Amino acid sequence: MSRRFVVLGLLASLVIGACTRSAGVSDANAKPADIYAAGPSVSDVRSLLGDSTWWPGVPQFGVRPLGLPSTPETVRFSITQHYVHVGTSETFVASYVVYSSVSNATSFMSSLQTQLGTTPTGPRAGDQVIYYGVRQATKTALYETVAFTRVGQVVITADLTRGTGFADIAEMGRIANKLVSRLKDEFAGKVKPSPTPATDANLLPAPGQDVTLVGTVRLPVEAAADMLGSSSPTDLANGFHQAGVTDFLFADYALDADLTMEVRASVFTFSSSSDASAWIDAVVGASNLDSSGVASGYSTATGQYYALFAAGSHVGVLFCASTVQFEAAARACEAPMANVISSWQTSLSAA
Repeated sequence: MSRRFVVLGLLASLVIGACTRSAGVSDANAKPADIYAAGPSVSDVRSLLGDSTWWPGVPQFGVRPLGLPSTPETVRFSITQHYVHVGTSETFVASYVVYSSVSNATSFMSSLQTQLGTTPTGPRAGDQVIYYGVRQATKTALYETVAFTRVGQVVITADLTRGTGFADIAEMGRIANKLVSRLKDEFAGKVKPSPTPATDANLLPAPGQDVTLVGTVRLPVEAAADMLGSSSPTDLANGFHQAGVTDFLFADYALDADLTMEVRASVFTFSSSSDASAWIDAVVGASNLDSSGVASGYSTATGQYYALFAAGSHVGVLFCASTVQFEAAARACEAPMANVISSWQTSLSAA
């Protein structure tokens, strides 16, 4: 599960409250894949934050119908990319909210400034920028420093948490300007999204009456560490690499029965069925598989439903979690997940 902190909660409350209607779109009708491609690469994040142990997490595609009940008319979609600092509880989140007009994005920034009050000044970035910092009232007592930057009708949030104090505003300015530069490169056609190959699409759960696909991407196996809640990320990644697995296919779905629920599917492809089965056995134990070879249940620690299984040379992993901050997954996940697992296991075995 991704970490969500106070300022991102504030951001969400302002987005949900900004329900004025707008007639048009003034930017280049960017699609979710375009905005995802404009996000920071792993090498960008490591260079900006000065450490090679920043690893990616799985993204969130805030694309309708996912989150529809709380998404205002003024927002077209959002893309959020997560990074974790291995060996610490520190995180970096780059979030892009694409509004339906420049005026709506500007209105959001004005509302944000009013709610935050006096904020520190810092380097210019984009069309508008607001810097803010707050110490988290959590067990980890992290310090969170945020740069909110507007580029036309897109609001970019760069959220960095540290355990040793607030990030320097100059550093946040460098981060904000890097994200702005990447986004402008996308609008200029210098950054191109990579479409999902048909061979990849065939490995995913088929959209139907239970789930609606909103986004898909290939990720390095390091991104699985945060997704799987591994207590030893390096060992998990090394295990994948030793088995010849360097990346995996990730897909984000809306749960049709409850659009506040997010279903995340991942496919790991091994060199053989025996390697896939060995990985499942090492991670969950053969004794924990049901008669269909599936390990599934509900995690009270993370508030989400999960399922793992081997199918031929593939391993399928499925989660159902709430899109609402600090809310546990609803029981509406249960029946659809069972349906998806049954059909997905069959199709993946044949792939």
